[in-house]
Amino acid sequence: MIYKCIINNKFVESSSGRTIPVRNPANTEQVVGEVPSLTVEETEQAIRSSYEAFKVWSNTGPSKRAEILRQAVKVARERQNEIAKLLTLEQGKPFSEAKEEVKASLDSIEYFADNILSVLGETYSTEKNNRLSLVLKQPVGVVAAIVPWNYPLLLLSWKVGPALAVGCTVVAKPSSYTPLSTLELVKCFLEAGLPAGVLNVVTGTNKEVGEVLISHPLISKIAFTGSTDVGKHVMSEASKTVKKLTLELGGNCPMIVFEDADVSIAAKDGVRRSFRNAGQICNAVNRMYVHKSIFSDFVDVFLEETKKIKVGNGLEEGVTMGPLTTLEGWRRVESAVKEALEKGAKVLYGGKKPSGDKFEKGYFYEPTVLVETDHTMKVVKEEMFGPTAPIMVFESFDEAISMANDTDYGLVAYVYTKDLTKALRASMLLQCGTVGVNNVVGGEFAYPYGGWKQSGFGVENSHHAYEQYLLLKHVRIDY
Repeated sequence: MIYKCIINNKFVESSSGRTIPVRNPANTEQVVGEVPSLTVEETEQAIRSSYEAFKVWSNTGPSKRAEILRQAVKVARERQNEIAKLLTLEQGKPFSEAKEEVKASLDSIEYFADNILSVLGETYSTEKNNRLSLVLKQPVGVVAAIVPWNYPLLLLSWKVGPALAVGCTVVAKPSSYTPLSTLELVKCFLEAGLPAGVLNVVTGTNKEVGEVLISHPLISKIAFTGSTDVGKHVMSEASKTVKKLTLELGGNCPMIVFEDADVSIAAKDGVRRSFRNAGQICNAVNRMYVHKSIFSDFVDVFLEETKKIKVGNGLEEGVTMGPLTTLEGWRRVESAVKEALEKGAKVLYGGKKPSGDKFEKGYFYEPTVLVETDHTMKVVKEEMFGPTAPIMVFESFDEAISMANDTDYGLVAYVYTKDLTKALRASMLLQCGTVGVNNVVGGEFAYPYGGWKQSGFGVENSHHAYEQYLLLKHVRIDY
């Protein structure tokens, strides 16, 4: 499948002739498609196209903008399975999960289209009877949306939805690992009548595309999801032209299971959030703290549920966990598990590549359950982005909160208890942007989602997300 970039509603190849192969992580010898590796000049062309389009799109009425977004969603819904299959081929997740991601992405865009009229200006009373103060909310300008490979469509929708709804234009850069489903989705916007230049998609190297986007003076806002290290670089480069930023960065999410929790529910939810998408989720459970009185029971149920996971090619019937998407990620998990064992941890399940010919050519790794781990081990203190589940013991409430907060990250935490007071106390004390009590739901488009500490800043989702793409202007009128 030969794809082209989308610039000014035209399908564009790279003038250099260079392309980037997109491989199936379940069988790395299978090239499922290729995309252009754009030059600096072509990236700048996309930015200028969005800059010119902003003059028209920002002056288009919000109801009209919403109408076009809804039509794009309608077109895409008719192609959900086609887009989801592309997503599985390039990213590796099971087809059922890919379909869920496509649906959630479209629901998100529809949400931002439906609620755009809720963005209102303000009026203020003044001390003078002939003075009126107005606060206007105006779109920031051209947005660079830089999206990772783990949830390429969902994380794109969290940026494109509010940005386009308020009147911004967007240059989107998908990961080179997962560009095909993004390009297929954006075609639906073009067919829905989105004006030229309002949403461009560029692919290529970080040097010729990524660096241009984060440093170009015509880009007014960067919405980035990715690692904390790259996020710091984006901040540094963006500071040179004082760009507005939304950064959703790394996570190292804890799960606390108190002694009065429903062990079965907690363990099953822990398995789901530890191993979904092979653990390649920023809000995956990275480490678990279980009260000593229920530790044994919890581990038993956790192992029982883990053993039900079927690893394989995401397009195969019954597969519930696919491969890791990148070789780098596979090596990181393998290295961290090895280091944990050297430091005294024990693997109760998994801990290696599955055996068998069908796994040899893919980045597969078994769902891995570890005990006797501690905070000196990479598998605990670093974001694994892989299928690992270290389970540790605690004895007191304060100890659990202290261990959970012992990280540079602050994205999501999960708490399991039947005690409302304990749940509220923990929610107040945990240093993160989202707390799930008796559930492992991460980010939902109707509710604010953002990180504390080195997990980033700014908010995605909910009506708060609109504000990330707006500037405030005070108008003082004497009459």
